[in-house]
Amino acid sequence: MKTFSRMCLVVLTAVLFTACSPAATPVLPATTGINSPMPPVSQADNPYAPQPGDDNLMSDTVTIDSSSLSLTQSPPQVTLDFAYFKPTPCFQLRVVVSQPDAQNRINVKAYAVAEKDKACTLMALATPLKASLNLGSFPKGHYSVWLNDVKVGEFDL
Repeated sequence: MKTFSRMCLVVLTAVLFTACSPAATPVLPATTGINSPMPPVSQADNPYAPQPGDDNLMSDTVTIDSSSLSLTQSPPQVTLDFAYFKPTPCFQLRVVVSQPDAQNRINVKAYAVAEKDKACTLMALATPLKASLNLGSFPKGHYSVWLNDVKVGEFDL
């Protein structure tokens, strides 16, 4: 019986590690022109930026639980903090930030990716996860930040 229990534990551990391994996300194409999104803000400091190979993964929505903006004065930097739920723990968060549009609206798209055709046996989390993203600095003006098409807030520089 001990051998069977150990074997089950080894198999379960292997399934958990492979089912929840990080995955890559497709880099969303940046387009310009009338009625099309602006190129994304530099993703160099974005720990949730899309990854090469993401186009081979399935994507799903994340549920935003709460969100807020904070502004530092020197140098002026804007930070977006939000709490979210992934579809399952096997998904990885991805966030794309656009340049301000003509109305100084900054659109932030948060979503999740996971391997296709790979069952995840882990249950969704009961408490939200937290993410913090430095949006950077902007020229003087009045701006609004939208996360998944919901207004988070406004700020002036």
